[in-house]
Amino acid sequence: MMLLDTHLHTKEHSPDSFLPLRDAVTRAKALGLGGLCVTDHDSWGILPETEALRRECNFPFFVGIEILTAEGDFVVFGVEPFDYQPRRLRTEDLMERVNQCGGAAVAAHPYRDNGRGVEDLIKTLSGLTGVECFNGSTKHKANLQAFREAQKRGLACLGASDAHLVERVGKFATRFDGEPQNERELIQLIRAGACAPVAWDGTAFVTAEAWTLRQISKEEQHNPYFKLRG
Repeated sequence: MMLLDTHLHTKEHSPDSFLPLRDAVTRAKALGLGGLCVTDHDSWGILPETEALRRECNFPFFVGIEILTAEGDFVVFGVEPFDYQPRRLRTEDLMERVNQCGGAAVAAHPYRDNGRGVEDLIKTLSGLTGVECFNGSTKHKANLQAFREAQKRGLACLGASDAHLVERVGKFATRFDGEPQNERELIQLIRAGACAPVAWDGTAFVTAEAWTLRQISKEEQHNPYFKLRG
């Protein structure tokens, strides 16, 4: 078993991030995570220094990318670098490329209300490997909706922080039924659905669904409109 934060952005290669990779590793070790997935925005910039960084940090991390298609964001593993323009790449073309490479494509924060989630496309998209059901920068009800839809299709369900700040690392993570040693083994576990989302409750990693339901309940109890209806 291995706990991984499967989506974060480094200061070095994502222009909107304030999170140096080395700080992310320090935070991950403190939380008890077994590794990190570096998924910078539309960039494979970390690839040339990957092996040196792994030796320096003495900590497993896996390199993917967050690709913005015409329909929204996907976290992708196992695809060789290629040229494209964000928002102009068709989602179906990305799925075809990913599957030709034997990779994994995960719909990132599909119901986030920022115009970058693919929303109901996760219900029908051919070639989709999994869904990032619990995302650290997405509203709880939107996360839960993604989880329910992924379950209906039998897609792999993942959790991730989508961290751009060090304190966000590990807010959500994914428990894998194995200990991947490289991206290829990570892809195999995602494609097999051998994973489950978890949440950091401040002291330990717990089931993401149960934690999210508790947060929704708390929000409703503190909502004056909810009290009036009750």
